Amino acid sequence: MEKTRTQACLRQSADREERWGRKCQSKPYFTCLISLSITMEASTSSSQDSKEESKKKEEETEEGDDSEEDSEEEEEDEPKLKYERISGDLREILKRDGASCIKANSKLMIIGTNWGRIHVLDHQGNKVKEFSPHSNPVTMLDMDDNGDYVASCSHDRKVVIQGLYTVENSHNLTMDSPVRSVALDPFYHKPRSGRRFVVGTTKVVLYEKAMFGQLRSTVLSEGSGPARAMKWMGQFLAWATDSGVRVMDMNTKTVITLIKRDHSLALPCDQYPPHLCWPDSKTLIVGWGDSVKVCRVRERSANPATLTPGMMDLPPYYLEIVYMFTTDFYVCGVGPLDEHLVVLAYNKQTDLSLASLGVDSRRPQMRVLEPLQRTFEEISKDVLGIRCYQEYKPANYHLECLIEDRQFYIVCPQDVVVAKPRSSDDRIEWLLEHDKHKEALELVETCRDVQNYTVLSVGRIYLDHLMANGQYQDAAKLCTQILGSDKVLWEEAVVRFNRVRQLRVLSPHLPLGEGIRLDPAVYQTVLLDLLNTDHPGFLQVVQDWPGHLYNVSFVINAVLETLARNTNNMVLLQALAHLYSNIDKHDKALAIYLKLKHKDVFYLISRHNLYACVAKHVVELMTLDSAATLDICCQHIHIIPPDSVVTSLSAHPNYLYKYLDTLYERRRDMSAKYHSQLVALYADQDRSKLLPLLLTSSSYDLSEALEVCRMRCLTTETIHLLDRMGNSIESLQLILEEEQDILWAIRLCKEHDDADLWNRLIEYALDKPEYIRELLNNIGTHIDPLMIIQRIPRGLEIPGLRDALVKILHDYHLQISLRTGCQRILVADCSNLLNKLVSTQNAALPVYGDTMCPACNKKVLPTSREEQGSIVVFACRHAYHQLCLPDGTEQEVCLLCRKDKKRSFLLS
Repeated sequence: MEKTRTQACLRQSADREERWGRKCQSKPYFTCLISLSITMEASTSSSQDSKEESKKKEEETEEGDDSEEDSEEEEEDEPKLKYERISGDLREILKRDGASCIKANSKLMIIGTNWGRIHVLDHQGNKVKEFSPHSNPVTMLDMDDNGDYVASCSHDRKVVIQGLYTVENSHNLTMDSPVRSVALDPFYHKPRSGRRFVVGTTKVVLYEKAMFGQLRSTVLSEGSGPARAMKWMGQFLAWATDSGVRVMDMNTKTVITLIKRDHSLALPCDQYPPHLCWPDSKTLIVGWGDSVKVCRVRERSANPATLTPGMMDLPPYYLEIVYMFTTDFYVCGVGPLDEHLVVLAYNKQTDLSLASLGVDSRRPQMRVLEPLQRTFEEISKDVLGIRCYQEYKPANYHLECLIEDRQFYIVCPQDVVVAKPRSSDDRIEWLLEHDKHKEALELVETCRDVQNYTVLSVGRIYLDHLMANGQYQDAAKLCTQILGSDKVLWEEAVVRFNRVRQLRVLSPHLPLGEGIRLDPAVYQTVLLDLLNTDHPGFLQVVQDWPGHLYNVSFVINAVLETLARNTNNMVLLQALAHLYSNIDKHDKALAIYLKLKHKDVFYLISRHNLYACVAKHVVELMTLDSAATLDICCQHIHIIPPDSVVTSLSAHPNYLYKYLDTLYERRRDMSAKYHSQLVALYADQDRSKLLPLLLTSSSYDLSEALEVCRMRCLTTETIHLLDRMGNSIESLQLILEEEQDILWAIRLCKEHDDADLWNRLIEYALDKPEYIRELLNNIGTHIDPLMIIQRIPRGLEIPGLRDALVKILHDYHLQISLRTGCQRILVADCSNLLNKLVSTQNAALPVYGDTMCPACNKKVLPTSREEQGSIVVFACRHAYHQLCLPDGTEQEVCLLCRKDKKRSFLLS
């Protein structure tokens, strides 16, 4: 039974593979085959099912489904490459002959065959040229960088250099032994390059152009076995013999390194040949047997100080192995793909018993690997559907890499397949086929090179998938992302969601007129559906949607019809209030909110500027939210008069207190009228605020405030009010008798500096030693201490009297010292200022040649000595001739300045 199940499962895999094969023959694109590991898992799951046959049929079915799901999960890995079989003329060529080697560049593809022919083809497989230079299979091909010359070699011991566009510099050489490899100088097409090429037989020989067009040969290496592979890049040549891989610097013709063969010697080199690839001029990839190495050419230090005597004779370059690892398959070709490696692989172990079922492990594979130290990580693995793969061994496969074009040619005798990195369109197609719609949508949004897909096309496929699976929430969110501003598409989406009764899911995502507005009937359809199925959702949509999108009156009528059947539906009442506000019937909306006691009433008031209605409903608003109501009343005090608010709140002392207190704190200038009421409210509600109000405000009635404080026995506030009303004697009496605070009493006496108050305080304190001591310590210089000391009764014991008397004497001496110091400072300042005044007045005043005498209007300074006379200069800097001043008097004031002062006095 177990065997039967296993064979049935494998036959299913074979059927799938046959369908894949037919598809490959009809279409040029390859797809990945089912891997062997998945097949073996199917076999394992089948055996487990057979062991559990005793269980119920339902459980067996569930386990079978789980195993299928596990297999599908393993098939979810996205391939890195896509494949295309080259057809054209190549297909007919390979029917008659077999491909033995390949060389390609960005323009052409050269195929060498088993019959010794060379076919020049374009990348579609169409024939361009054909040569027949050999009689045996072509073992290797090479081209220069420009693609002008082709080098070929064969077991017929011939090496042919053939120009594709000219016969110049073409050569046809016959060697002593079969030729396995050949390499052209990358710059062979250049006139002064030396026209060099290297031939690999049992020795490696360099040929270069000499005088008179002759070829000069140089043996580079011999005695290490046949050269089975050879690659030339830049100035470095690499070739592989049975002992290992050598790299030579062709500028100096010196071998810079030998990479010894380290894989099993049981793998013959003719059946498991080496493969070389230069990704760039300094990187070499070596794949041989079941080992892979990635090497880098390094330059030795050019600093003589760091070189030892033994290093002076070493080549200027050396090779460093960066990565090396052993694989679980045989390497048939290697190449680079970005940071990864592409390896053409052949399974080490082949199970021929499964071949009859269509699952054959002899199929070649393309593996993408990430190289690591001593190991690797497999990124992807594709099983290839190569024609006649059953007849081939690892030596029959070749891999040619076009590094710049990121293409890989897979060659076997009867087939040539090109592998390319998958484009964005290929990735999207694969993601859609595997129901990974979200990833496909993200890819089409981020990639700019997508040609066959758009956000809308992928999004529609994703939307269909979500709707088919009942994922309506995700489908509604997706509409916003893919439908954009297309009105028709949105209306189609509404119809589609309405068909499955899921408009409530779509409603939060509908466009609301910002760039696109749907027909009002569409919005009304959604609202009516929500009204019948989801009242909270209906309320949310009514609050979110602007009223101009739909016919509000129509919706109001529908809501009223529903409320007629359920009058206590608070959610619909709230929605109705919002609808009324949309058509400017704010009074109805406000009434509904107040009835519901809903805090949205404050949003309604602020949004529609309904502050004039606040005073009328202030009690209800305070009951709902006193803080929000007080904010509105204080911020819009010019619209909401305090008189109307106070009148409305007069029957609610607690609300009135909150309002007047807030008004006093925020708008003190507007609250002065109500300070008398506030005094009574503070006395009842918050006594801590009463005294600051009494001390800072002058807008309340003192008599009423005093009566309020006395009725409530508020002694402290009463004392301050009596003091403010001028009744300091009574306030002093309350301090002494009720508060019994001698320091407060002393401060009161100091403030008023009234002898009568001091006498009353002293009289009250004479029989109280503690009060006497405090008086002596705090009176300072306000009164004469003798007034207290002389009236102290004899024999009265006063604690701390000595210290108090010492303090009095100290204060007296300090006062005398301060007065003396101040007097000295004043005398010194007066003396300094007097000296400064005298020196200023005695200082010389300049008289200039153009100075005019105010009396005679002539120049003060004479033009000759005969006219010289005395000059009088005043402090105001006016200068006169002595003769111009009145005779017989000593003039002390300038005549001009005296007239100005007299005129100013008369005018004032």
